[in-house]
Amino acid sequence: MSQLILDRPRYTQLARPYFGNPLIKILTGQRRVGKSCMLKSLAELYRRERAEWRVVYIDKELSAWDQVRDTASLEAAAAADGDERVALFIDEAHEIPGFEKALRSLAAGGKHDIWVTGSNARLLSGEIASLFAGRSASIRIRALDYGEFLRFHGLEDSDPSLALYLRFGGLPFLRNLELADATAFEYLGGVFDAIVLKDIVQRHGVRNPAILARIVEFLADSIGSPVSARNVANYLKSKGFECSPQTVLDYFGYLAESYCANRVRAEDVAGKRLLESGDKYYFDDLGMRSAARGYDQNDIGKVVENAVFLKLAGDGWDLRSGRIGDREIDFVCERNGERQYVQAAYLVPDGPTREREFGSLLALRDAWPKTVVSMDPLRADHKGVRHRGLREFLAG
Repeated sequence: MSQLILDRPRYTQLARPYFGNPLIKILTGQRRVGKSCMLKSLAELYRRERAEWRVVYIDKELSAWDQVRDTASLEAAAAADGDERVALFIDEAHEIPGFEKALRSLAAGGKHDIWVTGSNARLLSGEIASLFAGRSASIRIRALDYGEFLRFHGLEDSDPSLALYLRFGGLPFLRNLELADATAFEYLGGVFDAIVLKDIVQRHGVRNPAILARIVEFLADSIGSPVSARNVANYLKSKGFECSPQTVLDYFGYLAESYCANRVRAEDVAGKRLLESGDKYYFDDLGMRSAARGYDQNDIGKVVENAVFLKLAGDGWDLRSGRIGDREIDFVCERNGERQYVQAAYLVPDGPTREREFGSLLALRDAWPKTVVSMDPLRADHKGVRHRGLREFLAG
């Protein structure tokens, strides 16, 4: 199939305020979520809307740009002639030795608008972060959300389409494959290995990749539950691996740096303070969770909660896990002075489950919106708490 450049308005809106800005713009995100395609989309937008700028697009995966191989050749390829203004887009910038010094020099000249993608570990390393301090801005690109998934695959919004999304996730390249276990999981497994083995093991010199793999499996099995380094260390010990809680914490950090897993801190809602324990972890793509542990229909509650996390995070909400007394709130969401509370569950039948999910939200005494999201075929709001279906919520 031919490559499809999907219009992703949310990221265009995030990028527009930086057009013509002297900051170096870095598109970050997990492997294979579409950073390169987004960069091409922004370059085309520049060509259409800013004809007074010369657009230079350097793609280090193409042999045509082999001559750009160091600081000097990069500066020469992007040089501005006289008063000319140059919009410089570089895909896989880390493939050019010394790129960071060239970009800093070009940005200081005031004639360039610079946008780059590349290895997250390389672009965000301590050395480069120091070089770019105060001179860069990052835009987080995520895998396709459910609405984008439908458009990208040409699917109607339906229960079978939702099932495909929950099972295989939103990596764009899946459009080129049959959405079936044999093909999709082989691809997802390869991407997962690249994240874990290349981005983490090689960069951080992990001596025992098997321990890292076990930690990822543990996180995949613990979606929606508090996770502590000590509990993970005890779990590893039960499996015959010696690993200190500090090492587990280091591995958590590596997974967050590679955008494989996202940490959500716990908050005392009444006191509005962060808690020392109770952190939760969610995968940045549902397909990566399936690759880490395998897809099991018995885990549907965990998958639903991870899907709700991705929708909220993608919509720009800052997320916390809430505690109010002995009750738990899945997501305390804040954005631009607004707040909302969201519970996620597979099904909310009458009885203890319904009381738990709605009761936690009803225990809150403020007026911010409160929502329970589930896959129940029939739903009813309860005492001001809205009950929404997962498909409706994800597509909204």
